[in-house]
Formats: sequence, structure tokens, C-alpha cells
Amino acid sequence: MLSAVAISAQDGDEKPDSFQRKLSVAAILTASFLNLLGFTMAGPITPALGKHFGLGMGASFGSLTSAYPFGMLFGLFLWPRLSDKIGRKPIMTLSLLGSGIGLMLQGWVIRSNLPLAYFLASRALAGTFAGSSPVSKAYLADVGYQDGKLPRYLALRDAASTMAFIVGPVLGGIVYDIRGVALKWSKAATLPSASNSLSFTIGVSAFASLLASGLVGTFVQDVAKLKSMEMKEASEEKSEKTAEELISCPLGRSMWAGVASVCLVSFLFNIGDSTFHAFFSALLRDGAGLSTRSIGMLYTLMACISFTVSTTGTTFVLKTLGPVAACAIGLGLISTGLLCFGVAAWPGFGFVNPTLGVLAAAASIYYSGVPLYGPSVPTMLLRCVPSSKRGAIMGLDSAINTVGRIISPLVMGEVYRRFGAGAAFGLAGSLVFVGMGIALFRRFMTLREA
Repeated sequence: MLSAVAISAQDGDEKPDSFQRKLSVAAILTASFLNLLGFTMAGPITPALGKHFGLGMGASFGSLTSAYPFGMLFGLFLWPRLSDKIGRKPIMTLSLLGSGIGLMLQGWVIRSNLPLAYFLASRALAGTFAGSSPVSKAYLADVGYQDGKLPRYLALRDAASTMAFIVGPVLGGIVYDIRGVALKWSKAATLPSASNSLSFTIGVSAFASLLASGLVGTFVQDVAKLKSMEMKEASEEKSEKTAEELISCPLGRSMWAGVASVCLVSFLFNIGDSTFHAFFSALLRDGAGLSTRSIGMLYTLMACISFTVSTTGTTFVLKTLGPVAACAIGLGLISTGLLCFGVAAWPGFGFVNPTLGVLAAAASIYYSGVPLYGPSVPTMLLRCVPSSKRGAIMGLDSAINTVGRIISPLVMGEVYRRFGAGAAFGLAGSLVFVGMGIALFRRFMTLREA
């Protein structure tokens, strides 16, 4: 069976056959889904983590979310660039393996009842191996440019990621509750059921990352080493191809102008997105009174909306209206959802309260925008750069985004503590709206220059 599936790597002058290409793409999509389970399963258990370490709302609570991207910042400067030189497959395999080991360490810290500093250090360590996401996008670009299916591959990857947001939260809530019930009946339990449930839930997410590493290592054929093939082409043809790719930058007439514009927009989105994932579960618990399992169920229901949009509308919008329009529409919906959270949670607005119905309606708007925005950024970036720089550029974008994910939970946590949830979500929504304006303005200026 394995001999029929695992096809040996081909020379740089040859293209992978259709079956191997489809198998590799399928393995990448499955690995993306499994890798994100570790993140999405942590959504509903974040309040329980804060309770385990005795954290109140504020920067200390936000540190639970900031620790992982802090370590991720270092990894993103290393792994994507290495993938340009030694290939995408070994980097993705190592990255996913390291993420799984890091999650196992987090579970061990919880189970051993060690202080918060050890948990944050283990999360930061796991973050240093978080290079699979930008490298997988670069891999899909390598394959997508060969067969003309780049928008479709990126949309499918976004759909696979959305599926993790469907399965992960409800799985995390169910695993947490089931483990807790089992421990109540177990005489051998040496830890409080909540702590043991946390460590078990994190352990399940670690297994998912390890499985993803095995899938990539077994079934993916590395086609990232296209540099040697390009060097054999005529220099004139190569220059024309590179010039064509640079001209297609949607937000700039030069490579770096387009890349800088896209990265700025992406940075502002990530401030809003990290605010949502850091504090939405706390808002559901404090405002609507939801339990951990109910929070996970709501996350899953909202992710179903995102998955529907991703599979039915994202590719159509990208092909029909273009990546800039998809980006702007997505950011507009995301900003609207965040601002609705802010209005619902703001004490001065007496006509609406943070009830379950209100928060679910705002979340549905938010989740409708994410799948439209998600594929637009790599589509715009990958149109601006030649294949030999795709990994580095995707790593640069991810590093800039990671800075936002480090700063945002800490800053917004303090805003939340001092001024309330309304101010935190309102500020985040306003920044995302600014990102939408920048994208539209830069597109207007690019067309005007052209």
C-alpha cells in the first residue's frame, strides 16, 4: 500500500504527475486541519486555564494567548527561508513535529501543577516551530502556479482551516467535560479534575500535530525546489516571467510596495482577530453565562457558517471580483462583528445587552468575513514575488502578523480590565476597519499609477 502511495521525488526538470500532485495537496490540507486543532481546541478552555493559574482579567490573562505567537516570531524568520533553500516538505514535517512536542510539554506542565512561567515557556517553545502555515501556502503556490489552480488551492486550505474551527472547539469542550466526569469517578485521580482535564485536552491536540507531521512526511512530494528548473530556462524568458509577476501586484507597482501594503493590512486584521480569540470566550462566560462545553458548541456553530462561505463563495468572489475586493468585503464584515461586540458589551448602551442571541448574531457576521479575507492575503502576496522568494515573503507576513498577535492580547487585556469589554472590542473593530480603508486606497492608487 505504501509503495503505491509514496512516490519517490522526481528531478527538478520533471513535473509531478497528476495523482501525486493531488495526493500531496490532500495531505497538506489534512495536515493544516490537524495542526489547527491544537489552536481551536484551546478556545473554550482558555477561561479554565486562567482559573487554573488564578489569573484575573488583564495583561496576565492575555499572556496565555501571547506566549505562543511570541515564540512563533522567532520561528517565522527561520523556517520559511529554509524552505526556499532545502525544500518545503522537510520544514513542514519538522515544524509539525516540534509543535506536537511543545503541546505535550504544555500538558505535562498542567499535570505537574507547575507555575505559570513554565506554561508560558512551553507555549513559546511550541511557537518557535510554527512554520508550517506559511510554508504550506508557499507549497500550494508552487503547485498552483504550475496547473493554474492557485486561488482554488488557497480557498481549499482556508476551508480545511475552517473545518478545524468547526471540529476543534466542540471537541475541546467535549474532551474537557468527559475527562472531568471520568476523573470524578476515578479514585486514582491525584489532581483536581479541572487540571487533569486541561492536560488531557492539550494532549489530544498534541497527538493531532504529531499525526499531521507523519502525513506530510509520508505522502507529500517536495516540489519546492523549482529554483534549479528556473535557472535552466533562458534568462530573457525568466525576466519576462518575473516582470509579469511583479506587475500583477494588486496593491503596488513594485514588489516591496505591494508586499508592504498587504502586510500592513494583514497586521491590522490580526490585531482584531487575536482580540476576538483571546477574549470572546470570556465575554461568553461573563456576559451570557455559558459553560465551557456550550462555548465550544457555539464556536463550532459559527465555524459552520465560515465553512459554508469558504466552500461556496470564496473562490467565486476571488475569481469574479479579485483578491482586493474579497479582502475589503471580508474586513468590512469582520469589523462590523467586532464593533457589534463592543456595542453589546458597552455599559452605556442600554438598548442592547451581551446576551447569547446578540453575541451569536455578531459572531455570525464576524465568521462570514473571515473566509473571504483569509485567502485574499496570500493570493495578493504570491502574485508579487517569484517562486524563489515565496517562502521568505510568506514568513515575513506571518512574522509581522505575529507581532500583532503578541501585542494585541496584552494591550487589549489592559483595555478590557480598565474600560471593559466594549472598549476592547470596539477598538479592535475600528483598527480592522482602518485596514479595509488602506486596502481600498492602495488599490485605487495602484490603478491610478497604472
